[in-house]
Amino acid sequence: MKFCSLSLAWASWVVAAGALTAGAAQAGPTLDRIQSTGTITLGYRAGGPPFSYEDRDGQVIGYSIDVCQRMASAIQQQLRLPRLTVRYVPVTTAERIAAVQNGRIDLECASTTNTKARREQVAFGLTYFYTGARLLVRAGEGIRSLTDMKGKTLAMVKGTTGELVVRARERQGEGGWKVQMVESVRAGVAALEQGTVDAVIQDDVQLAPLARQSRKKLVLTGIAMSIEPLSLMYSKDDAELGALVLTQMKQLYRNGDMERIYRQWFQQPLPSRNYSLDLKLNPLLRDNFMRPSPYVTDWTVL
Repeated sequence: MKFCSLSLAWASWVVAAGALTAGAAQAGPTLDRIQSTGTITLGYRAGGPPFSYEDRDGQVIGYSIDVCQRMASAIQQQLRLPRLTVRYVPVTTAERIAAVQNGRIDLECASTTNTKARREQVAFGLTYFYTGARLLVRAGEGIRSLTDMKGKTLAMVKGTTGELVVRARERQGEGGWKVQMVESVRAGVAALEQGTVDAVIQDDVQLAPLARQSRKKLVLTGIAMSIEPLSLMYSKDDAELGALVLTQMKQLYRNGDMERIYRQWFQQPLPSRNYSLDLKLNPLLRDNFMRPSPYVTDWTVL
């Protein structure tokens, strides 16, 4: 676990008048816990650049972390806390939803896809990125899509939208591949490097940094097999927290701060990584930034 502290002065710019009038008296269970402890707990993925990761000094940084830090500042101001301790807790893909539900973390700040099934368990903020499931393969082996995977081994992480894409294709009559479940995307890429699997399926934005870091020649291949809106995640049992998050995210989008945060993490060299993803804003995300709305372009298998 890692800690930092937010001062009230640094936080004061973020909260609109409506949020201030809500006051601590109307706080829900998550806000009550934050107020009573003076601590907010942010869940992150330790190896998930550019969304959340640890730099060379062990500090937790990233695109999602920047957004969550602004939410923490808004919460501090609404609860009128002179100081707020920010505690960072690493969570895995498998445990992230349970960690939100049981209060182990207050916000999950990573790259989780907003799906209908997940919305029945947790709540999401406004979409801050769109990605799609693709295959990562070794260069020169002729794999361009799932149809080229017959007789080959496909690595995927249980409980991810990559698995949902594969299962949907299998229900449609596709198949012939062997599946190897892995604990993390990094573990899947390691298996690809070692030659024990022939491809990894996952969000392309998660695969791209790992491919850049690999000593093997790994390439993303084919077109996206899904449309996946990503956002921060929090408890659906705290309406006050939800209202605050949505209000503050809309403000970030409308005043242009969100686009500046995007450029920092997707169009400039990543801290402690020394490469840039060079990803332009896609039309869906640009429209979200210009006209922020809680309406979500739902997760879709293409």
